Amino acid sequence: MIRVYEEFAESSRRQILAELVDGSKNVRDLVAATQLKQPNLSSHLARMREKGILTATKTGREVYYSFATPEIKEVVSKALAKQMTSPCHTCLDEASQQYAKAAVNGDESQCSEILDSLFAANATMIGIYKGLIVPAMRYVGYWYSEHEIDAAQEHMASAITERMMMRIVQHFATTKKVDRTAILGCGPGSFHVIGLRMASDYLRVCGWKTLFLGGNVPHRCFISQVAQHKPDVVLLSCKAEDGLASDLELIRLLNGVRTKEERFCIGVGGCCAGKHQDEFLAAGADFISTDLETFANEVVPCIEKKGKAPKLAKAP
Repeated sequence: MIRVYEEFAESSRRQILAELVDGSKNVRDLVAATQLKQPNLSSHLARMREKGILTATKTGREVYYSFATPEIKEVVSKALAKQMTSPCHTCLDEASQQYAKAAVNGDESQCSEILDSLFAANATMIGIYKGLIVPAMRYVGYWYSEHEIDAAQEHMASAITERMMMRIVQHFATTKKVDRTAILGCGPGSFHVIGLRMASDYLRVCGWKTLFLGGNVPHRCFISQVAQHKPDVVLLSCKAEDGLASDLELIRLLNGVRTKEERFCIGVGGCCAGKHQDEFLAAGADFISTDLETFANEVVPCIEKKGKAPKLAKAP
């Protein structure tokens, strides 16, 4: 069975083998499931047929691929099970691809199974967000930019992911309470909230009171919430270049309502913020952080202990 493990080491062929565990499939089925280009997929199938791992059966005009023997199928099934219960980096890479494919296809149950396997492997909250959710959503974004999926599939993947994130928060829920409040949101025209939601979830699990405003929040409404709730930190997300001017104006407005008595911290995340660090800091932001791990390990402890954030600027 050495030849099976040799094929399993390559990510594209591993995807194909994983799909065939559920039963025989034709090329059209496999393209839809793996998101591989048809010529590339056909080349992998031909290679595995030549090695005696797969067999092809013609039914009408369609050719269906399956494992050549039950023993080969058993080897692949066991290898997949071992991979998904191990918290290693390679397994997270594979899990993120599987998760992304399931999400764009609306397979919420498979997304839940992948998440459950990471819970069982004792993965941390930061580890799951950084190793699974972030790369999975990058896959989705890439497929959308390449027109391999449509807007409906991109929205569906985002909606499923937000529900999975609720499960993550519930799994890591704590009774710990910290006397700190955070307001998080996106300014007008900005709808990319998953990264910001991760920061909100982390703070919530740490015992903070979090007020998650979501996306497309008008400036006056944002300022009103800050005035009403008097937070310790306000965190914005700026992901798109076309929202830069509006987000800089919101930072200036927030900075303008701060007083010596109510000197809350202002932070900015998102890839656009990483590219325009100097502009955001000049507008009044206290820190720029486009990395959840840095936010968790450096920014949050500093605010909890000192009541202020470090002057932090991290590139994406």
